[in-house]
Amino acid sequence: MLKIFILILIIDPTLLFGKWGLKFAEAHFNMINSPAFHATPKEQQDEIIQVNELYLKNAYLEFKKDTVYWVDVNPRDKNIVHKKGKWIIIGDTLRIFDYDKIYTYNYLIELSREEELYTRLIFPNGDLARSRDVYSKVDLGK
Repeated sequence: MLKIFILILIIDPTLLFGKWGLKFAEAHFNMINSPAFHATPKEQQDEIIQVNELYLKNAYLEFKKDTVYWVDVNPRDKNIVHKKGKWIIIGDTLRIFDYDKIYTYNYLIELSREEELYTRLIFPNGDLARSRDVYSKVDLGK
């Protein structure tokens, strides 16, 4: 007799309330250390690094009730774009509805503690990104 146990991870949405600053983006680290990156011309490498650093220094997620705020980067103009949308949690998946693009981003929440949040992008085809983002809670009282 085969017994199958299904564990459904339920995350309390109130744990996400507040502002989370990006602490580490594994995808950016992996890209800059990849052979493909090192094979590109130096000028193009510098431009990629500049855009990545702009993102890494400014990226955050801020959750308020059913609204989320975050930052993206326009790589062409090399400037920060402030974004706003709705969010919900279904099981262990964070769904962010981007108002500007009329698009939904899905993220697997791997670990959520009061001070750290680990996410991995879920692609539209259902595949899970290998790289994760690590956010830490921002103390707004400082």
